Amino acid sequence: MAAPWLTVLKVVPWIEVIRKAPEIADGARKFWHAVSGKQEYQQPKAYDVPYSELDNVNDREARIQSLEMQLAKLQTQMVESSKLLKTLADQHEQLVANLEDSRRRVGRLSRMTMVLVVALLAVAAWIWHLPPQM
Repeated sequence: MAAPWLTVLKVVPWIEVIRKAPEIADGARKFWHAVSGKQEYQQPKAYDVPYSELDNVNDREARIQSLEMQLAKLQTQMVESSKLLKTLADQHEQLVANLEDSRRRVGRLSRMTMVLVVALLAVAAWIWHLPPQM
């Protein structure tokens, strides 16, 4: 039961996995910080009242600038998330291709083993039926 898994583990290109691990970990860390909400955000006091009720032009401008900054941060996070997902998808595609290759190899090995077992049994039966030599 463990033999197929050992075959799969031997076929995985571990050098590439190890080489790309820091990039994946860094991207995952950035993505986690972006999504987890650990970044403290404090709303300006201008957010306490609706935009239409803001009398001061400076307060309106401050709110607009704050919203533009938030939008820029969200766009940056979206691009980083997209890069991380692309990298993960590429690695997943590679892993699936390697698993498919391993599956084919295991199938081929199974067929070859069956042929050898049948040949061995045929040779054993042939030897069993030989007349004894004196």
